[in-house]
Amino acid sequence: MKFAWTIYKKYLLSLILLGCFATSGCNEDNSASSTTTPPSADQQQEQTDEMIVDSLLEERGMKIEEEVWQDPESYDQPRIQFIWDNPPTEARVEDINKKTSKEIWSVKADFTDPKLRVPKELIEGTIFDTKPSPNGRYVALAFLKDKVVKKIYDIKTKTMIPVSEGPVVPAFEWTQDSNTLYFNEAGNMKKFHVPSQKLAIVTKYEEHGNSFLLMDNDTKFVFTRNEELIIRDVETGKKIYQQSYPRVYHDGLIKFKDGKIFGFKVQGDFVVKNIDNPEKDLLRKGRDQLYVYDFSLNSYTRIKADFTREWDIKNDKPINDDIKITLLKHQGTQFLPYYYNYR
Repeated sequence: MKFAWTIYKKYLLSLILLGCFATSGCNEDNSASSTTTPPSADQQQEQTDEMIVDSLLEERGMKIEEEVWQDPESYDQPRIQFIWDNPPTEARVEDINKKTSKEIWSVKADFTDPKLRVPKELIEGTIFDTKPSPNGRYVALAFLKDKVVKKIYDIKTKTMIPVSEGPVVPAFEWTQDSNTLYFNEAGNMKKFHVPSQKLAIVTKYEEHGNSFLLMDNDTKFVFTRNEELIIRDVETGKKIYQQSYPRVYHDGLIKFKDGKIFGFKVQGDFVVKNIDNPEKDLLRKGRDQLYVYDFSLNSYTRIKADFTREWDIKNDKPINDDIKITLLKHQGTQFLPYYYNYR
């Protein structure tokens, strides 16, 4: 694969060859002289960083590869998408106060086969949220420029698709066929159909601006709003179920791979329900999880608490996975993990 530094190498080589050609002409003619402009300080720093990156990766026997959509060697099991702060495509930064880049990467569920999904050159601002489509082809992105910009990156074609801009940091939800992205923006629920690239406003809901899930074969929305859990019909907007709590958190609303079971954080507890019978709790434990990103693929009694660690809710204990891939231990931090390619 080719990164920004590869382009720079070619650019620098072209300058050198041009300089050599000009110098040769002067020696033959003696009627003119030529000089080459030395690289700027920024170019010199970029070249130094590139040499450091290349040297460290070579020293550890590591390589960086872009993800190829539906590559049978990479898609033979579920994958985890994550954001990598200070990724291995740039020099390792030891100073925690120094600004670093962020990229979107993925690994298999067993933490092997690390692949680059969205290079840092295509991320135009601070990432607020990102979510992979179920089949892994698309990456929904929200990042801050002058406004909150929403885009979709196509892993297959390596192109960025503009979606929308607005003041709201959205929650993203994909349909099961990976063709449509739902998100909330400026008081409306919106949907973007990727094949046609058409954006439409869906029925207005009172719960706009809050976290939500698309469940039960894309027929129901689950909202968490302040002190309430609300379920609505996607097509009609009709309220199907509502339950009040002392407090319901907007973050930590997740769904299990079967599309029926979902979990959410309330004050002091993590609650698990089935959308076919939301009146009954499948599980409720008195532990307020700081971070909840996804359910484990193994059981809805386990949640993904960070990139490597799962938490057994039922038995109230951590489950740590031993990551043996050198590239992941090399530098930076990995966060905001989401599963895809698991259906």
